[in-house]
Amino acid sequence: MNLDIHEMPILSIIVPAYNEERTIQQVIERIQTSKLPENFTREIIIINDGSTDLTRTIVDSYAERHTVIHSINTGKGGAVRKGFHLSKGDYIVVQDADLEQNPDDFVDLIKPIADGQADVVFGSRFLGSYRPISLLMNLHYLTNKAFTVIANVITGYRTTDVWTGYKMYSRRALDAILPALTADGIEFELEVTVLLSKKGMRVADVPISYVPRWYAEGKKTNWRQALVSLRKLFEYSRRKV
Repeated sequence: MNLDIHEMPILSIIVPAYNEERTIQQVIERIQTSKLPENFTREIIIINDGSTDLTRTIVDSYAERHTVIHSINTGKGGAVRKGFHLSKGDYIVVQDADLEQNPDDFVDLIKPIADGQADVVFGSRFLGSYRPISLLMNLHYLTNKAFTVIANVITGYRTTDVWTGYKMYSRRALDAILPALTADGIEFELEVTVLLSKKGMRVADVPISYVPRWYAEGKKTNWRQALVSLRKLFEYSRRKV
């Protein structure tokens, strides 16, 4: 069956990037050729979050084919929110620019929503093959697990990876929470999860491929941010929306 292009479901792919000159081109190329469900089309929105390296030059080379936005540095949450406001898709996903995630997982992330089983799908690193292999990675793993347990108590969800940035949103779910989103930093993922629960959205987990990034390669989280995020999580739980 041939569908009119206006009848084809659209996947909006938001790519926030800050100083990702080493990986941004490869990420965009992989997104452009990634598997999608039959009859889907894609919209790629690249947000350069005030990069000081060659990221701007690289993403500008894609400006004729995709939406490219340059902004001052606000943090990942701020960059993602800009992309959300620009998106036109029926499904929306955030693709980090650091090669930790595999765009070929889009199909698995879309399926529970398309089947009517969920409003948002969390791509869980811990349902897949990933296992921490160093002390530092184990500390991150345990911290993530602790935050996930607390978030599940607050929200009533049973997710296995609250910190995952690989979340697939239905348009209905994103429109429900977007006006209330305020977080600019890494606590954005916690705010999203709490808001989804307050809006009565159904959440499902699916396993994803995951290749962890080392600190030397640009991993940007630290313990101070974790403590701030814990405080923010409780603030979000008390907020009226």
